[in-house]
Amino acid sequence: MAPGPTSLKILSLLIALLVTHLWPGIVRLRRYDWLLALPRKAAAQGPDWLPAAVLVALALVGGGLASWLAWEIAGLVGLLLLGIATALLTLGPQDLDGDLAAATDAGDEARRQAALARLLLRTESTGIQGAAAALHAALARWFGIVFWFALIGVPGCLLYRGVREAHHDFSLGGDQRRQLGRLLGWLNWPVMFLIVAALALMTDFDRVRAVFMAREDRWQLPAALLDDLAAELCDAEGDLEQGLRDGRRLAWRALGLWLAVLSLLLLAGLVS
Repeated sequence: MAPGPTSLKILSLLIALLVTHLWPGIVRLRRYDWLLALPRKAAAQGPDWLPAAVLVALALVGGGLASWLAWEIAGLVGLLLLGIATALLTLGPQDLDGDLAAATDAGDEARRQAALARLLLRTESTGIQGAAAALHAALARWFGIVFWFALIGVPGCLLYRGVREAHHDFSLGGDQRRQLGRLLGWLNWPVMFLIVAALALMTDFDRVRAVFMAREDRWQLPAALLDDLAAELCDAEGDLEQGLRDGRRLAWRALGLWLAVLSLLLLAGLVS
């Protein structure tokens, strides 16, 4: 029996993650001006919510049309190749493992400073801040794309990456970026839920639950919850290098659980 659409999405996602890990140079292809061109034009011609609405329409209609064309041209193979290409281009935009390694490379100060800047850190940042930065970067570069691709495929990749990039695009106005930030919060909600659940299962359930319950806004699942988790689960006395290692370890534990579940779903889809 031929694999279904869900199995194809999971397979293309797993392949893209493997290629990204083995070929860090893919980051050179991750440029998103093409995705932000229409929202930038809309920003000058309408209300504050228009750029966000244009991005949603562009991602859903454009991604859906691309998927339809891939199916019409090459069937399942076309969908698989399109999924791999889309995931490869939207994971990131920078390689997380590469940035974490560069941020601790005392032998190349320029490379180290560039990596720290991408992680929103400074040389004097603490270990806990380093761990939190690693988790935030994993949310932005891995988990958001993995979740939305697994859920709705190519449109999900384009939507999540487009909203994140537009939210940090300073050519847009402050009110427009706030609208995008609200949309990003909605997109992050289910992702954060699964990250917290994975960390609870892979580390210390009681400690993670205590961190979650301590926040008054816990059911909003803000990204700031990652800072609290880093403070609870990582070494408070560690330096920046140790904190980056701790944050990477937590991110990989959560991603490992996600990938294990996706692999099981893929096998179930292939044999059903």
